[in-house]
Amino acid sequence: MRKAGLTMLRRVLLLGLAYALAAGNVYARNAPDERRDDLQLGLAAYKAELDRCAESIRQGENLAQLRESLPRNWVIQTEQSRVVVSTHWLVSELRQAELDPAKSKARLREVQHRLAAMRNAAAELEGGPNEADAPSARSRLDQILGRREFAGANGPSESELLMARITRWIEERLVRLLSLLHVGRTTGNIVTWAVVALAFAILCYWAWQNISRALRKNAPPLQPAAVTNDSRHWAKEALAAADRGDYREGVHCAYWATIVHLEGLGLLKRDAARTPRESLRLLEPHAKERQWLGEFTPHFELIWYGYRPALPEDWTNARLHLEKMGCLTPSTPATANS
Repeated sequence: MRKAGLTMLRRVLLLGLAYALAAGNVYARNAPDERRDDLQLGLAAYKAELDRCAESIRQGENLAQLRESLPRNWVIQTEQSRVVVSTHWLVSELRQAELDPAKSKARLREVQHRLAAMRNAAAELEGGPNEADAPSARSRLDQILGRREFAGANGPSESELLMARITRWIEERLVRLLSLLHVGRTTGNIVTWAVVALAFAILCYWAWQNISRALRKNAPPLQPAAVTNDSRHWAKEALAAADRGDYREGVHCAYWATIVHLEGLGLLKRDAARTPRESLRLLEPHAKERQWLGEFTPHFELIWYGYRPALPEDWTNARLHLEKMGCLTPSTPATANS
């Protein structure tokens, strides 16, 4: 059931994103600055087009008009290959210059420098070489297209072409649907951004669900305070801790060896959440055991809960307590300077 829900969620997300992408393209095409078609040019016409853009910027002509006149791509056919140069960067720079007049002068100066560099690169491609020089010409063309000013001058990949066909198919149906519903551009934009927001919210929810599930799966299980009900195990742990010089842990294990031993005798009920003082109150009918545990409990509390440094003498006292309670025999070899 959960798997089916996740599959449906992914489908809704993908459909929402596809609709948002296609709807955004549909309404963008109704905007005045959309460049619908590529412009096929020869090398000389391409240089003239660059000159036209640079001159328009230099003369301070209407930036919006220049931006609207640009195609989606300049497609230049040379003797060696076909080059596709995107105008997206130029459109973006012109739009930013319109929106921020205070910084437009510096931005447009950079645009003119880049247009000049592109024209110089185009000039290098003129006067095509003969067939014998074709390999070197191909190499020179690759070097020119690798420059910064020709960023984005590569043709679309197979996946991009497939995505374009899918988007165009959705666009055609959206245009037909919106024309039948008589939906205007403003309403369409509202619907588009609402779908984008919904798709983003679904994506965030799906990611949160998967991350939460992974964290819960990898979370370590909670361990009880007392991992065993064998007093001999606790006594051995106490001796091992003292042997490595960890007297604090030795005192801690000695205390639990005593508690588990008393539980095994039936003097205390098994309860890992019980406090040391509660254990003492429950031992009131057993005077001897209560006295021995009462002598050791304050030292244990100061070291374990109060974080007082544990010394070898504290371990010696804990070992004597274990022997007195019957958790260790006096014949056990002494450790930790005891």
